[in-house]
Amino acid sequence: MPLSINTAGELFQGISEAEAQRVARLCAERKYRKGATIFSKGDPSNALFIVKSGKVRILSLSDKGTETIVHILKEGAIFGELLLSEEQRAFTAVAGTDILVTVLSKGSLVELLAALPSVSRNFIRLLSKRLAKVEMEFGDFGHTWSYNRLAKILLRLCEEHGKETPKGTVIPLRLTHEDLANLIGTTRETVTTQMIRFRRMGFVRSQDRFLIVNKARLKEFGRS
Repeated sequence: MPLSINTAGELFQGISEAEAQRVARLCAERKYRKGATIFSKGDPSNALFIVKSGKVRILSLSDKGTETIVHILKEGAIFGELLLSEEQRAFTAVAGTDILVTVLSKGSLVELLAALPSVSRNFIRLLSKRLAKVEMEFGDFGHTWSYNRLAKILLRLCEEHGKETPKGTVIPLRLTHEDLANLIGTTRETVTTQMIRFRRMGFVRSQDRFLIVNKARLKEFGRS
């Protein structure tokens, strides 16, 4: 199946039609059902993935089985990007919805990075952006209370996935309190307590199992 450059995200921005055809010949596509494991921690790092449709969850699993959601990725995002530095997967990738992904083997990625400067620059920029994001979040982690981290993660989800409506910003993800706890490194009970508080203060509400966020009020709360 040919690669659709329009849905390949930032990695292939700025390439020519001839280069796009070369990329397409090296790529494959795979479908995964919701809940399916794409790769697990410890698997060989043998391919790069690009989300064409759906949502992918990147998970960190401790030796005790504790799960932390590292990223929730949408269309256009790459994952498995550590394949050039790590022989084994450091994280687990799970289909958060039914998904379609583009797959590029490690050898093919190395070939493209060597032959196409625009792809190489895009790849470096994507890695840098993700590293900066992780470092900033890690810096915040040890210096803020759980309700601050919860406010920040809700605002981040609004920016990355939100859809603006007259009622507020809808986050079109089926997020449980356990999911939110995994995103901010706390307990489900703590998130439940804080979400009750946020609802009472008018920051969030639910509709059809989706969260609707009042970004302006939540941002003001975060600043205060």
